Amino acid sequence: MILVLIMDYRKRQEIIASSPITFGYLKRFNAAAGVLHLVQGVIMLILGSLLNWERGIYTFYPKLNIVVGPPFRIDIIPDPQILITIGYLGVIVASFPLISALAHFSIAFLVNNKYNENLKKGMNPYRWYEYAFSSSIMIVLIGLFLFIWDFWSLVMFFVLNAMMIMFGYLMEVMNQNTEKTNWSPFIFGCISGGTPWVVLFAYFISAIRSTGLNPPNFVYLIVLIYFFMFNIFAINMVLQYKGVGRWRDYLYGERIYIILSFVAKSVLAWLVFIGVFSPF
Repeated sequence: MILVLIMDYRKRQEIIASSPITFGYLKRFNAAAGVLHLVQGVIMLILGSLLNWERGIYTFYPKLNIVVGPPFRIDIIPDPQILITIGYLGVIVASFPLISALAHFSIAFLVNNKYNENLKKGMNPYRWYEYAFSSSIMIVLIGLFLFIWDFWSLVMFFVLNAMMIMFGYLMEVMNQNTEKTNWSPFIFGCISGGTPWVVLFAYFISAIRSTGLNPPNFVYLIVLIYFFMFNIFAINMVLQYKGVGRWRDYLYGERIYIILSFVAKSVLAWLVFIGVFSPF
């Protein structure tokens, strides 16, 4: 068994060593991605600071409702109250690309040697650290856009999404030297990350039914784009661990992650940025 693991590790090393994607290339690629994220983040920061859009975040307290009668009864009913008011939502959206920019610059310059050593092992923990914050902020903002204004629901969104990301980290840690891929972290991550989306769609449909609104078709398309773009990273992981085509080379999958980090995050960020100023 130990011999098989050593051979598997050496095989991965050989693939990485012969990869057309070099560590120097990935360093430049990360730096370029950082610049692109930074530019978008600064633009959003400027526009968001000029346009103040506020959103009240609610929580529920129990309230006694005394009915004199007849018959006399005491009911306990929910009493929604604004817990906090979040202002300048556009500035908060800007944190999404700015965190990504910070991560890419850190990888390219501050921790590049450690980054390269981890790539040789078939992992990149820095990616997961960044995603745990940036994508969790984004799922909360998407929730605000889709009528989820309950504080504790948004807290659970953030934590469940962060847990999904860290399951991705665990997936790489557990499968560094395995003969056969252990998919349990991926499965648990899908359950953790999928739960907020079930709630998102439920709230969205309920809001439409309760208000009688009939959003145009493009609104439904935007929601589907949210779902696809947000979860496309999982497809890249599956292709990596299935060893499909060029994804046998971990560095190729790493490059795809960087591309997705820019393309998917940019689409999500601008959709949400526009959405918070134009609620439907």
